[in-house]
Amino acid sequence: MKWLIVAGGTGGHIIPGIAIAQELLKMQREVSFISGTRKIEEVILKNKPFKVYRLDVEGFIGRSLKDKIRAFIKMIKAIRSAYKLVRDLNPHIIFATGGYISFPVVLVGKLKSKKIGLHEQNIEPGLANKILSHMVDKIFVSMKESKKYFPEKKVIFSGNPVREDLLNLKPREHSGKGLLILGGSLGARFINELSLKIVPLLLDEYKNLLIIHQTGLDDFERIKEAYKNLIKEENKARLKVFPFIEDMSWGYAQVDLFLGRCGATTLAELFAVGLPAIFIPFPYATKNHQEKNAKILEEKGGAILIRQKEATPEKVLKEIKSLLENEERLKDMSQVMKSHFVKDSRKIIIEEMEELVKNVS
Repeated sequence: MKWLIVAGGTGGHIIPGIAIAQELLKMQREVSFISGTRKIEEVILKNKPFKVYRLDVEGFIGRSLKDKIRAFIKMIKAIRSAYKLVRDLNPHIIFATGGYISFPVVLVGKLKSKKIGLHEQNIEPGLANKILSHMVDKIFVSMKESKKYFPEKKVIFSGNPVREDLLNLKPREHSGKGLLILGGSLGARFINELSLKIVPLLLDEYKNLLIIHQTGLDDFERIKEAYKNLIKEENKARLKVFPFIEDMSWGYAQVDLFLGRCGATTLAELFAVGLPAIFIPFPYATKNHQEKNAKILEEKGGAILIRQKEATPEKVLKEIKSLLENEERLKDMSQVMKSHFVKDSRKIIIEEMEELVKNVS
């Protein structure tokens, strides 16, 4: 059986697509992948064991008239390219993880009567997935609270697929506590600036603390250089700085606490590894979905929510220290996070989609 997976824009869209592709390859299915042309897409998808095709698309919302016209022209060209790809690859199933990259492929798939699945990672979907939901056969949601936004008969609660390596974490390489600072696959300037203020203080106070910081591709050199002047020589070995962490099974294994944004795929991975979190949601996310994601986890006891406008170095430092010094609370938060993990997410999606094809044939 042949699958075509469409995922692009950010790691939040791409990583669930990769997780499904990995499972399909284990099942000896034929897999092709369509993504965008951004640098981060190239980084995440390099050296993958499936063929990756590229479509150049841009978003429309919040753009100037000139940019909207350019995005429209790119979308028309992408539809033409998508038509050729779908015709030549002739997949039985198209699986899209949302966003603008999904539009041309889902549209062509609908016109060519392909079986199409759509995955929604966040609690409240964006405009793209709301529109696409009327063109697809099945809609898979990561969180039960999302069901109300889609046609009821199409929706299946599947959870958010995570990469297989997160189910088998690498060994821990140190004996102290660990903090992971992550702004998402694209990085986060606010998180990075905040880290420059709190990381030196944390390393000074906690002599057994390891900090791992993913800065994003664009900010890496600047943050790395800034740390050189801020971190005492005796503390430098306990700070690991990366533009993008490819081996997250290593990264998560080293830490006890997470600090960063609250994107859906980050959430899914934290659920998988049972990692407590301090969330500073991106305040300009569509429909403020990151804060909505974080608020539910705070109410259930798995995370702490600090809105960006309230995230002073003093407040964030206080919350981090409080958790690092409270082993029991960390354990309780970890259990709450772990309870949200849907282990069979990949299996649910694949079985539901392939059943559609069997019913036709």
